[in-house]
Amino acid sequence: MYSQVKIFVIGALAMVGVVVFATNAMAANEPFCHNYAGTAVAQYQQMVNSGKQCQGFRWHNWYNGHYKWCRKVSQQTAQSEAIIRANTVQNWGAC
Repeated sequence: MYSQVKIFVIGALAMVGVVVFATNAMAANEPFCHNYAGTAVAQYQQMVNSGKQCQGFRWHNWYNGHYKWCRKVSQQTAQSEAIIRANTVQNWGAC
């Protein structure tokens, strides 16, 4: 029974390692996320300056919040969010 527990623990630790590695491998890189966060804050400011009171997870001037979120998601996910925000700014759409 002890050997079965040992095998289970080793297997579980191996799976955790795979998940952690896969998550880190998929996360957007630092330079991309610095650019993403700077652009997000600038776009928020553009909307505020135009009279739009945009609020929520997409619309705020907290650079570090945008940066940390970007580092937790894939670059593709962050790019999708950036495109949505850019289209809203370009078309002066609803926030």
